Amino acid sequence: MASNDRKLILNDFIAYRMANFASQISDSCSQIYQQEFGLSIPEWRILARLAENGRMNAKDLVHITFMDKSKVSRTVKVMDEKGLLIKEKVPNDNRATYLSLSNKGNNLFQQLVPKALSWEDQLIDCLSASEYRNFMQALEKLEQQAKRMEDN
Repeated sequence: MASNDRKLILNDFIAYRMANFASQISDSCSQIYQQEFGLSIPEWRILARLAENGRMNAKDLVHITFMDKSKVSRTVKVMDEKGLLIKEKVPNDNRATYLSLSNKGNNLFQQLVPKALSWEDQLIDCLSASEYRNFMQALEKLEQQAKRMEDN
């Protein structure tokens, strides 16, 4: 069918479905770190990224978390006040700071990991191993295609 013959049905529109699904699973998973650990979604993202990647600057966090600069800045401030971060000035650049998790931040992350993985296990329990593998492969292809489209 030619694209000009197609009708837009919102529930079949992939951007709509993915956005709703992402919101639904983010809200569900956030109950773990919000209710049990008092973290916001942005704090969780930064905590997890720093745990995974080690020392990073705010510019890198903006890129890797898909959050805007002001949200990262506000979140880093809150996390610093909670004692979750170590801030280290970048030599020769007074404006830039490297961020890493403090012992308290690392301990919090280690407490969260089993709960987050258990939540994910519950989510994907309805998929067979091959369905999960195919879903992840399709998701990767769609992410790559969206990036190519964005770059054009």
